[in-house]
Amino acid sequence: MNIGIILASGIGKRMKAGKNKVLLEIGGAPLVFYTLKAFEKCQDIEGILIVIRKEEIELAKKIVQKYKVKKVIGIIAGGKERQFSGLNAVAHLNKILKDKAKAVVVFHNGANPFVTAEEISETIRNAKKYGAAAVAHPTKDTIKEVDKNGLVLKTLDRSKLWNMQTPQAIKFPLALKAFIKAEEDKFIGTDDVSLVERMGGKVKIIEASENNFKITTPKDLALA
Repeated sequence: MNIGIILASGIGKRMKAGKNKVLLEIGGAPLVFYTLKAFEKCQDIEGILIVIRKEEIELAKKIVQKYKVKKVIGIIAGGKERQFSGLNAVAHLNKILKDKAKAVVVFHNGANPFVTAEEISETIRNAKKYGAAAVAHPTKDTIKEVDKNGLVLKTLDRSKLWNMQTPQAIKFPLALKAFIKAEEDKFIGTDDVSLVERMGGKVKIIEASENNFKITTPKDLALA
């Protein structure tokens, strides 16, 4: 079973909207609706788990009902950090999934509304092959490493650099192990697959579509 985990419990301070950014409207519908629609449309996704702030669970239920998102199997509370929300999700699925050994979980930002069904399917296929897979954009800018005084140490080879996005898919047993290990070690990663990396696992990078970006700032929202 392939489960899409929609991470939507972020505060979104940089948006400065005074509310959860996934609830902001685009074209008359909340931003998260478009994210849910993409996962609903993807034939390789069999269930959707929404992770949102506790006080917004009822609102999320109304969105699911209004837009008839049929694949939603649960709506749970997130944590203070994105990683804690991911941990809550895998812990919840560990209680309800029947065939855990064959399951793949697909972590996705609720604020990445323009993901395609093809991207979701591609991460699932590669996660089954390698253990974990994620989409990313190849870095276009020159990237320099600097010291604490702002002096350049070296210029990095941008042909090897990628800007990470979501979806990020991981075989469920591996995801559960990685999140629990990170919790035990008090390690906080910057994305989901980084927890697999630190255990020596393989992560396959897939080029993301140009329109798949995270809405973080008012400028991003205007572009969306």
